[in-house]
Parts: sequence; structure tokens; C-alpha cells
Amino acid sequence: MFRILLRRCAKLPDMETGSLRRVLAVKPGGPWLVLVNGTWNVESRDAGVDTPFAKSRLWLLPLLERPRDEVERQARQALGPDDPDIAEALQAVIQRGIAGPSEYWVSRALAWMIADEVELFAELLKEIAVGRRWSQAVQHTAKRLLKQNGHWLTVWHQPRS
Repeated sequence: MFRILLRRCAKLPDMETGSLRRVLAVKPGGPWLVLVNGTWNVESRDAGVDTPFAKSRLWLLPLLERPRDEVERQARQALGPDDPDIAEALQAVIQRGIAGPSEYWVSRALAWMIADEVELFAELLKEIAVGRRWSQAVQHTAKRLLKQNGHWLTVWHQPRS
């Protein structure tokens, strides 16, 4: 407990100088999507911002349970014109979701995806669509996203005569 308090206190000067800025609470009380010197990161009660963003994105998965437009709207209210685009952070959440620790998060990430992101994640979506790891419903969702956005090639063979 003492270490946690020390870690929290160590973060206070950063917050006062503005180098760490909370942008979006994942849940009430945290974790938070934050900007640290203009770079996306996650702040948690237990680890502060000491965990690299690539690993801490797992803590952002509960964002997928909220409507995407609500999450984007809340984040944009906290961002200024010189801040990085929230799309970068949201794409990191989607990538973590479809790389999936569970089918639940894969399905939530697929539901969040917009057309521009289908191209970005086309290879992962193809793996989900043709693989055997996920349910048929999840596979069909991935395939539908690919088809709707022109990334699913269907092979047609002319009948032999």
C-alpha cells in the first residue's frame, strides 16, 4: 500500500506541470486514457503510467462496452487542436480487442469498427473470418465487414463444359 501511495504522489508533479493529462475515464475512478507529453498512454491506480501503452491497452477494453460515438465525443471534449487524434487511441483499443483475449472482446471490437478501420485491420479480420478459433457468428461478422468494404475476394470459376 505504501508503494502505491508513493507512486501516486510521484505522478502529482507531472499532472501539475501538464505533462500528464487525463482525457477519458475508462470506468468511473479509472483507469484513464491519458496524454503524457503528447503521447497516448494509460494511467491506472496500481501502475500509474509506468506500463508501456502496447501492454496497458488491455485496460482500455471496457471502452468497447460503451457506444463508440459517446467515447469519441467525451474524448474530443478534452482534446485541443494540437493534441493527437483520438482515432489513434481507439484503433489501438480495437486492435487489442480483435487480437483478443476472448471472443467477447473480439465481438465488441468488430461492432466498434468503422469502414476506414476495416482496411487497416483487413489481415486480422481475414484470420478471424476463415479461422476456427471463434464462433460462426464472429466469423460471419468479420467476413461481412470485409465484404462491405471491398476486402473480401470471392473466387468464381467458370463451369466446365
